[in-house]
Amino acid sequence: MRPDRVTAVAKFELLSVVKRWSYLITTFGLPVFLALISGTVLGAQTYFLTLRGAESSAFGLIDEANVVDESVFEDDEGARVWRVNAIEVELYASLDAAKVDLEAGHIRALYVVEPDYLKTGEVRAVQSEKTPLLSMRGTTVEPVLRSLLRRSLMVDHLDQEVQERVLAPANFVRTRLTPGGDDVVSIDETIDLLVRTTIPLFLGVLLLTALLSASGYLVQTVSTDKESKIVEVLLASVTSEEIIAGKLFGLGAAGLIQFAVWSSMVVFVALSASAALASVVAIPWEAIGVAPVLFVLGYLFMGSLMLATAALGANAAESQKLTVGWAMLAVLPLMVMVILLDEPNGFLGQLMTWIPFTSPLTVILRLAVDSAGIAWWEVIGSMLMLVLSTWVAIRIGARLFRVGFLLTGSRPSLAELWRQAR
Repeated sequence: MRPDRVTAVAKFELLSVVKRWSYLITTFGLPVFLALISGTVLGAQTYFLTLRGAESSAFGLIDEANVVDESVFEDDEGARVWRVNAIEVELYASLDAAKVDLEAGHIRALYVVEPDYLKTGEVRAVQSEKTPLLSMRGTTVEPVLRSLLRRSLMVDHLDQEVQERVLAPANFVRTRLTPGGDDVVSIDETIDLLVRTTIPLFLGVLLLTALLSASGYLVQTVSTDKESKIVEVLLASVTSEEIIAGKLFGLGAAGLIQFAVWSSMVVFVALSASAALASVVAIPWEAIGVAPVLFVLGYLFMGSLMLATAALGANAAESQKLTVGWAMLAVLPLMVMVILLDEPNGFLGQLMTWIPFTSPLTVILRLAVDSAGIAWWEVIGSMLMLVLSTWVAIRIGARLFRVGFLLTGSRPSLAELWRQAR
Protein backbone atom coordinates (compact mmCIF):
# COMPACT_ATOMS: atom_id res chain seq x y z
CA MET A 1 0.00 0.00 0.00
CA ARG A 2 1.15 3.52 -0.79
CA PRO A 3 0.94 5.76 2.32
CA ASP A 4 0.22 8.92 0.34
CA ARG A 5 -2.83 7.36 -1.33
CA VAL A 6 -4.09 6.00 1.99
CA THR A 7 -3.63 9.44 3.59
CA ALA A 8 -5.46 11.17 0.75
CA VAL A 9 -8.44 8.84 1.05
CA ALA A 10 -8.48 9.15 4.85
CA LYS A 11 -8.31 12.95 4.70
CA PHE A 12 -11.13 13.11 2.16
CA GLU A 13 -13.38 10.83 4.19
CA LEU A 14 -12.64 12.66 7.44
CA LEU A 15 -13.31 16.15 6.05
CA SER A 16 -16.44 15.03 4.19
CA VAL A 17 -17.94 13.87 7.46
CA VAL A 18 -16.80 16.51 9.96
CA LYS A 19 -17.96 19.39 7.70
CA ARG A 20 -21.56 18.24 7.75
CA TRP A 21 -23.93 20.31 9.85
CA SER A 22 -25.60 17.16 11.09
CA TYR A 23 -22.25 15.88 12.38
CA LEU A 24 -21.41 19.16 14.12
CA ILE A 25 -24.85 19.50 15.70
CA THR A 26 -24.84 15.89 16.87
CA THR A 27 -21.27 16.04 18.16
CA PHE A 28 -21.36 19.33 20.05
CA GLY A 29 -25.06 20.04 20.44
CA LEU A 30 -26.11 16.70 21.86
CA PRO A 31 -23.87 16.85 24.97
CA VAL A 32 -25.10 20.39 25.72
CA PHE A 33 -28.71 19.32 25.26
CA LEU A 34 -28.29 16.26 27.49
CA ALA A 35 -26.49 18.37 30.11
CA LEU A 36 -29.36 20.87 30.16
CA ILE A 37 -31.96 18.11 30.43
CA SER A 38 -29.99 16.31 33.16
CA GLY A 39 -29.43 19.55 35.08
CA THR A 40 -33.10 20.45 34.91
CA VAL A 41 -34.23 17.02 36.08
CA LEU A 42 -31.62 16.94 38.86
CA GLY A 43 -32.59 20.43 40.01
CA ALA A 44 -36.28 19.52 40.08
CA GLN A 45 -35.58 16.38 42.09
CA THR A 46 -33.36 18.28 44.52
CA TYR A 47 -36.05 20.92 45.02
CA PHE A 48 -38.68 18.24 45.60
CA LEU A 49 -36.53 16.35 48.10
CA THR A 50 -35.72 19.62 49.90
CA LEU A 51 -39.42 20.35 50.31
CA ARG A 52 -40.06 16.80 51.42
CA GLY A 53 -37.26 16.97 53.96
CA ALA A 54 -38.74 20.15 55.44
CA GLU A 55 -42.00 18.34 56.16
CA SER A 56 -42.74 16.50 59.35
CA SER A 57 -40.83 13.25 59.92
CA ALA A 58 -43.11 12.10 62.73
CA PHE A 59 -44.64 8.65 62.95
CA GLY A 60 -47.16 7.22 65.37
CA LEU A 61 -46.87 4.05 67.45
CA ILE A 62 -49.50 2.19 69.48
CA ASP A 63 -48.47 -0.72 71.70
CA GLU A 64 -51.44 -3.05 72.13
CA ALA A 65 -49.19 -5.94 73.16
CA ASN A 66 -47.50 -4.05 76.03
CA VAL A 67 -44.00 -5.01 74.89
CA VAL A 68 -42.46 -1.64 73.96
CA ASP A 69 -39.88 -0.19 76.35
CA GLU A 70 -41.35 3.22 77.14
CA SER A 71 -38.21 4.43 78.91
CA VAL A 72 -36.76 5.63 75.61
CA PHE A 73 -39.69 8.02 75.11
CA GLU A 74 -39.47 11.55 76.53
CA ASP A 75 -42.25 13.92 77.50
CA ASP A 76 -42.68 16.70 74.94
CA GLU A 77 -45.62 19.10 75.45
CA GLY A 78 -47.90 16.39 76.73
CA ALA A 79 -46.77 13.74 74.20
CA ARG A 80 -44.40 10.81 74.51
CA VAL A 81 -41.77 11.17 71.75
CA TRP A 82 -38.69 9.16 70.79
CA ARG A 83 -36.24 10.95 68.47
CA VAL A 84 -33.73 9.02 66.37
CA ASN A 85 -31.72 11.19 64.00
CA ALA A 86 -34.35 13.05 61.94
CA ILE A 87 -37.18 10.64 62.78
CA GLU A 88 -39.72 11.19 65.57
CA VAL A 89 -41.85 8.35 66.91
CA GLU A 90 -44.80 9.40 69.10
CA LEU A 91 -46.31 6.84 71.42
CA TYR A 92 -50.12 7.07 71.46
CA ALA A 93 -52.40 5.64 74.11
CA SER A 94 -55.55 5.93 72.01
CA LEU A 95 -56.09 4.60 68.49
CA ASP A 96 -58.74 7.24 67.77
CA ALA A 97 -56.39 10.13 68.66
CA ALA A 98 -53.66 8.64 66.47
CA LYS A 99 -56.03 8.36 63.49
CA VAL A 100 -57.06 11.99 63.89
CA ASP A 101 -53.41 13.12 63.74
CA LEU A 102 -52.81 10.80 60.77
CA GLU A 103 -55.70 12.27 58.79
CA ALA A 104 -54.63 15.79 59.69
CA GLY A 105 -51.10 15.12 58.41
CA HIS A 106 -49.36 15.56 61.77
CA ILE A 107 -47.83 12.10 61.44
CA ARG A 108 -46.86 10.35 58.22
CA ALA A 109 -47.91 6.84 59.21
CA LEU A 110 -49.19 4.89 62.17
CA TYR A 111 -47.79 1.57 63.39
CA VAL A 112 -49.87 -0.68 65.65
CA VAL A 113 -48.23 -3.53 67.58
CA GLU A 114 -51.02 -6.12 67.55
CA PRO A 115 -52.13 -7.83 70.80
CA ASP A 116 -50.82 -11.22 69.59
CA TYR A 117 -47.47 -9.76 68.56
CA LEU A 118 -45.41 -12.20 70.65
CA LYS A 119 -47.01 -15.09 68.79
CA THR A 120 -47.28 -13.69 65.26
CA GLY A 121 -44.80 -10.80 65.19
CA GLU A 122 -47.42 -8.73 63.35
CA VAL A 123 -47.18 -4.93 63.32
CA ARG A 124 -49.89 -3.17 61.32
CA ALA A 125 -48.82 -0.14 59.25
CA VAL A 126 -51.63 2.37 58.67
CA GLN A 127 -51.29 5.21 56.17
CA SER A 128 -53.66 7.80 54.83
CA GLU A 129 -54.12 9.25 51.36
CA LYS A 130 -51.79 12.09 52.40
CA THR A 131 -48.93 9.76 53.27
CA PRO A 132 -46.10 10.16 50.70
CA LEU A 133 -45.04 6.96 48.98
CA LEU A 134 -41.38 7.25 50.05
CA SER A 135 -42.02 8.09 53.69
CA MET A 136 -42.51 4.50 54.83
CA ARG A 137 -40.90 1.18 53.98
CA GLY A 138 -37.57 -0.12 55.13
CA THR A 139 -35.48 2.95 54.28
CA THR A 140 -36.97 5.25 56.92
CA VAL A 141 -38.79 4.39 60.13
CA GLU A 142 -39.29 0.64 59.97
CA PRO A 143 -35.66 -0.31 60.73
CA VAL A 144 -35.84 2.03 63.74
CA LEU A 145 -39.01 0.33 64.99
CA ARG A 146 -37.46 -3.12 64.54
CA SER A 147 -34.51 -2.03 66.67
CA LEU A 148 -36.88 -0.67 69.33
CA LEU A 149 -38.85 -3.91 69.48
CA ARG A 150 -35.69 -6.02 69.74
CA ARG A 151 -34.40 -3.86 72.58
CA SER A 152 -37.78 -3.95 74.32
CA LEU A 153 -37.91 -7.74 74.20
CA MET A 154 -34.45 -7.98 75.82
CA VAL A 155 -35.02 -5.51 78.65
CA ASP A 156 -34.58 -7.15 82.09
CA HIS A 157 -33.45 -10.37 80.40
CA LEU A 158 -29.95 -9.58 79.14
CA ASP A 159 -27.05 -7.40 80.19
CA GLN A 160 -26.60 -4.08 78.39
CA GLU A 161 -23.49 -5.23 76.53
CA VAL A 162 -25.23 -8.43 75.41
CA GLN A 163 -28.19 -6.37 74.22
CA GLU A 164 -25.89 -4.21 72.12
CA ARG A 165 -24.31 -7.28 70.55
CA VAL A 166 -27.70 -8.79 69.75
CA LEU A 167 -28.72 -5.56 68.05
CA ALA A 168 -25.38 -5.29 66.24
CA PRO A 169 -23.79 -8.77 66.34
CA ALA A 170 -20.72 -7.94 64.23
CA ASN A 171 -18.88 -4.85 63.05
CA PHE A 172 -16.65 -6.16 60.28
CA VAL A 173 -13.38 -4.30 59.80
CA ARG A 174 -11.98 -5.41 56.47
CA THR A 175 -8.32 -5.24 55.55
CA ARG A 176 -6.45 -5.79 52.32
CA LEU A 177 -2.97 -7.26 51.93
CA THR A 178 -0.88 -4.94 49.77
CA PRO A 179 1.80 -6.20 47.33
CA GLY A 180 4.40 -5.20 49.92
CA GLY A 181 2.83 -7.46 52.51
CA ASP A 182 1.28 -4.70 54.65
CA ASP A 183 -2.18 -5.26 56.13
CA VAL A 184 -4.16 -2.05 55.52
CA VAL A 185 -7.71 -1.24 56.52
CA SER A 186 -10.15 -1.35 53.63
CA ILE A 187 -13.67 0.00 53.26
CA ASP A 188 -16.92 -1.89 53.46
CA GLU A 189 -17.15 -4.89 51.14
CA THR A 190 -20.33 -3.58 49.52
CA ILE A 191 -18.69 -0.33 48.40
CA ASP A 192 -15.56 -2.14 47.29
CA LEU A 193 -17.57 -4.64 45.24
CA LEU A 194 -19.67 -1.84 43.74
CA VAL A 195 -16.60 0.09 42.61
CA ARG A 196 -14.75 -2.96 41.30
CA THR A 197 -17.75 -4.13 39.25
CA THR A 198 -19.08 -0.76 38.12
CA ILE A 199 -15.79 0.44 36.65
CA PRO A 200 -15.25 -2.60 34.38
CA LEU A 201 -18.89 -2.47 33.29
CA PHE A 202 -18.52 1.24 32.53
CA LEU A 203 -15.33 0.63 30.58
CA GLY A 204 -16.96 -2.21 28.67
CA VAL A 205 -19.95 -0.14 27.65
CA LEU A 206 -17.59 2.70 26.75
CA LEU A 207 -15.57 0.39 24.51
CA LEU A 208 -18.61 -1.03 22.73
CA THR A 209 -20.07 2.43 22.21
CA ALA A 210 -16.80 3.57 20.63
CA LEU A 211 -16.66 0.58 18.33
CA LEU A 212 -20.28 0.70 17.19
CA SER A 213 -20.56 4.47 16.81
CA ALA A 214 -17.36 4.73 14.76
CA SER A 215 -18.20 1.64 12.72
CA GLY A 216 -21.61 3.08 11.91
CA TYR A 217 -19.96 5.74 9.75
CA LEU A 218 -18.14 3.03 7.83
CA VAL A 219 -21.32 1.20 6.89
CA GLN A 220 -23.07 4.45 5.97
CA THR A 221 -20.33 5.74 3.68
CA VAL A 222 -19.85 2.37 1.97
CA SER A 223 -23.54 2.23 1.13
CA THR A 224 -23.48 5.81 -0.19
CA ASP A 225 -20.37 5.21 -2.31
CA LYS A 226 -21.83 2.03 -3.74
CA GLU A 227 -24.99 3.82 -4.85
CA SER A 228 -22.99 6.70 -6.40
CA LYS A 229 -20.43 4.29 -7.99
CA ILE A 230 -17.56 6.62 -7.01
CA VAL A 231 -15.41 3.74 -5.80
CA GLU A 232 -15.48 2.14 -9.24
CA VAL A 233 -13.71 5.26 -10.54
CA LEU A 234 -11.22 5.28 -7.66
CA LEU A 235 -10.25 1.66 -8.29
CA ALA A 236 -8.68 2.78 -11.55
CA SER A 237 -5.92 4.64 -9.66
CA VAL A 238 -6.06 3.34 -6.09
CA THR A 239 -5.97 -0.27 -4.92
CA SER A 240 -8.77 -1.74 -2.86
CA GLU A 241 -6.38 -2.14 0.10
CA GLU A 242 -5.59 1.58 0.00
CA ILE A 243 -9.26 2.52 -0.22
CA ILE A 244 -10.30 0.32 2.67
CA ALA A 245 -7.37 1.49 4.81
CA GLY A 246 -8.04 5.15 4.02
CA LYS A 247 -11.73 4.85 4.82
CA LEU A 248 -10.89 2.94 7.97
CA PHE A 249 -8.57 5.63 9.33
CA GLY A 250 -10.52 8.66 8.08
CA LEU A 251 -14.00 7.61 9.15
CA GLY A 252 -12.62 6.06 12.32
CA ALA A 253 -11.08 9.39 13.26
CA ALA A 254 -14.42 11.13 12.71
CA GLY A 255 -16.26 8.59 14.83
CA LEU A 256 -13.70 8.64 17.62
CA ILE A 257 -13.69 12.46 17.69
CA GLN A 258 -17.44 12.45 18.12
CA PHE A 259 -17.27 9.78 20.78
CA ALA A 260 -14.50 11.66 22.63
CA VAL A 261 -16.68 14.75 22.83
CA TRP A 262 -19.68 12.75 24.04
CA SER A 263 -17.75 10.86 26.70
CA SER A 264 -15.48 13.69 27.92
CA MET A 265 -17.91 14.81 30.61
CA VAL A 266 -18.61 11.26 31.76
CA VAL A 267 -14.93 10.32 31.82
CA PHE A 268 -14.05 13.47 33.77
CA VAL A 269 -16.66 12.69 36.41
CA ALA A 270 -15.60 9.04 36.59
CA LEU A 271 -11.91 9.86 36.97
CA SER A 272 -12.67 12.52 39.58
CA ALA A 273 -14.70 10.02 41.58
CA SER A 274 -11.96 7.43 41.18
CA ALA A 275 -9.33 9.86 42.41
CA ALA A 276 -11.48 10.70 45.43
CA LEU A 277 -11.86 7.01 46.29
CA ALA A 278 -8.29 6.03 45.49
CA SER A 279 -7.26 6.11 49.15
CA VAL A 280 -9.97 3.69 50.30
CA VAL A 281 -10.68 1.38 47.35
CA ALA A 282 -8.57 -0.35 44.73
CA ILE A 283 -9.07 1.70 41.55
CA PRO A 284 -8.15 -0.35 38.43
CA TRP A 285 -5.78 2.22 36.95
CA GLU A 286 -4.19 -0.46 34.74
CA ALA A 287 -7.50 -1.06 32.99
CA ILE A 288 -8.16 2.66 32.62
CA GLY A 289 -4.69 3.23 31.15
CA VAL A 290 -4.89 0.34 28.66
CA ALA A 291 -8.47 1.07 27.57
CA PRO A 292 -7.65 3.79 24.95
CA VAL A 293 -5.15 1.51 23.18
CA LEU A 294 -7.69 -1.31 23.08
CA PHE A 295 -10.33 1.13 21.82
CA VAL A 296 -8.21 1.92 18.76
CA LEU A 297 -7.07 -1.64 18.07
CA GLY A 298 -10.57 -3.04 18.53
CA TYR A 299 -12.03 -0.43 16.21
CA LEU A 300 -9.46 -1.06 13.46
CA PHE A 301 -10.18 -4.79 13.54
CA MET A 302 -13.98 -4.56 13.73
CA GLY A 303 -14.06 -1.64 11.28
CA SER A 304 -12.11 -3.52 8.61
CA LEU A 305 -14.56 -6.42 8.85
CA MET A 306 -17.56 -4.11 8.71
CA LEU A 307 -16.18 -2.29 5.65
CA ALA A 308 -15.76 -5.51 3.69
CA THR A 309 -19.12 -6.89 4.77
CA ALA A 310 -21.03 -3.66 4.10
CA ALA A 311 -19.71 -3.59 0.52
CA LEU A 312 -21.54 -6.87 -0.16
CA GLY A 313 -24.95 -5.36 0.63
CA ALA A 314 -27.19 -4.14 -2.18
CA ASN A 315 -28.33 -1.11 -0.16
CA ALA A 316 -27.84 0.60 3.22
CA ALA A 317 -30.45 -1.48 5.02
CA GLU A 318 -28.93 -4.75 3.81
CA SER A 319 -25.43 -3.58 4.69
CA GLN A 320 -26.57 -2.84 8.25
CA LYS A 321 -28.01 -6.34 8.58
CA LEU A 322 -24.82 -7.96 7.27
CA THR A 323 -22.69 -6.18 9.87
CA VAL A 324 -24.87 -7.03 12.90
CA GLY A 325 -23.00 -10.31 13.40
CA TRP A 326 -19.68 -8.55 14.03
CA ALA A 327 -21.32 -6.32 16.66
CA MET A 328 -22.82 -9.36 18.40
CA LEU A 329 -19.37 -10.99 18.62
CA ALA A 330 -17.98 -7.86 20.27
CA VAL A 331 -20.79 -7.98 22.87
CA LEU A 332 -20.01 -11.58 23.91
CA PRO A 333 -17.97 -10.59 27.03
CA LEU A 334 -20.96 -8.66 28.37
CA MET A 335 -23.14 -11.75 27.90
CA VAL A 336 -20.84 -13.76 30.17
CA MET A 337 -20.06 -10.82 32.49
CA VAL A 338 -21.08 -12.80 35.59
CA ILE A 339 -18.53 -15.53 34.84
CA LEU A 340 -15.76 -13.05 34.04
CA LEU A 341 -16.40 -11.09 37.24
CA ASP A 342 -16.43 -14.26 39.36
CA GLU A 343 -13.47 -15.97 37.66
CA PRO A 344 -11.63 -13.33 35.61
CA ASN A 345 -8.56 -15.53 35.23
CA GLY A 346 -10.38 -18.80 34.62
CA PHE A 347 -10.38 -20.82 31.43
CA LEU A 348 -13.06 -18.69 29.74
CA GLY A 349 -11.31 -15.41 30.56
CA GLN A 350 -7.96 -16.70 29.29
CA LEU A 351 -9.54 -18.09 26.12
CA MET A 352 -11.43 -14.88 25.27
CA THR A 353 -8.23 -12.87 25.82
CA TRP A 354 -6.75 -14.40 22.66
CA ILE A 355 -9.86 -14.17 20.46
CA PRO A 356 -9.66 -10.83 18.59
CA PHE A 357 -13.43 -10.30 18.66
CA THR A 358 -13.57 -10.48 22.45
CA SER A 359 -10.04 -9.63 23.59
CA PRO A 360 -10.43 -5.80 24.02
CA LEU A 361 -13.32 -6.01 26.44
CA THR A 362 -12.05 -9.18 28.15
CA VAL A 363 -8.61 -7.70 28.86
CA ILE A 364 -10.22 -4.56 30.33
CA LEU A 365 -12.47 -6.66 32.57
CA ARG A 366 -9.61 -8.85 33.77
CA LEU A 367 -7.39 -5.86 34.54
CA ALA A 368 -10.24 -4.11 36.38
CA VAL A 369 -11.26 -7.09 38.52
CA ASP A 370 -7.89 -8.72 39.22
CA SER A 371 -4.89 -7.06 37.60
CA ALA A 372 -2.46 -9.37 39.41
CA GLY A 373 -4.03 -12.42 37.77
CA ILE A 374 -3.26 -11.42 34.18
CA ALA A 375 0.37 -11.44 33.05
CA TRP A 376 1.88 -8.56 31.13
CA TRP A 377 2.64 -10.84 28.19
CA GLU A 378 -1.06 -11.68 27.94
CA VAL A 379 -1.92 -7.99 27.55
CA ILE A 380 0.84 -7.41 24.99
CA GLY A 381 0.00 -10.68 23.25
CA SER A 382 -3.67 -9.76 22.90
CA MET A 383 -2.68 -6.43 21.36
CA LEU A 384 -0.33 -8.11 18.90
CA MET A 385 -3.08 -10.58 18.05
CA LEU A 386 -5.39 -7.66 17.28
CA VAL A 387 -2.75 -6.03 15.07
CA LEU A 388 -2.17 -9.29 13.17
CA SER A 389 -5.90 -9.94 12.85
CA THR A 390 -6.44 -6.41 11.55
CA TRP A 391 -3.76 -6.89 8.89
CA VAL A 392 -5.35 -10.17 7.76
CA ALA A 393 -8.83 -8.63 7.85
CA ILE A 394 -7.72 -5.71 5.69
CA ARG A 395 -6.04 -8.01 3.14
CA ILE A 396 -9.01 -10.36 2.86
CA GLY A 397 -11.57 -7.60 3.32
CA ALA A 398 -10.03 -5.54 0.52
CA ARG A 399 -10.67 -8.37 -1.95
CA LEU A 400 -14.26 -8.80 -0.80
CA PHE A 401 -14.60 -5.01 -0.88
CA ARG A 402 -13.51 -4.98 -4.54
CA VAL A 403 -15.86 -7.82 -5.43
CA GLY A 404 -18.79 -6.15 -3.69
CA PHE A 405 -18.34 -2.90 -5.63
CA LEU A 406 -17.48 -4.31 -9.05
CA LEU A 407 -20.28 -6.87 -9.09
CA THR A 408 -23.02 -4.27 -8.65
CA GLY A 409 -26.36 -5.60 -9.85
CA SER A 410 -25.46 -9.24 -9.26
CA ARG A 411 -24.92 -10.85 -5.91
CA PRO A 412 -21.59 -12.72 -5.67
CA SER A 413 -21.90 -16.39 -4.79
CA LEU A 414 -20.26 -17.95 -1.76
CA ALA A 415 -17.86 -19.77 -4.06
CA GLU A 416 -16.80 -16.45 -5.63
CA LEU A 417 -16.31 -14.84 -2.22
CA TRP A 418 -14.23 -17.78 -1.03
CA ARG A 419 -12.10 -17.70 -4.17
CA GLN A 420 -11.45 -13.96 -3.76
CA ALA A 421 -10.66 -14.35 -0.03
CA ARG A 422 -8.09 -17.06 -0.86
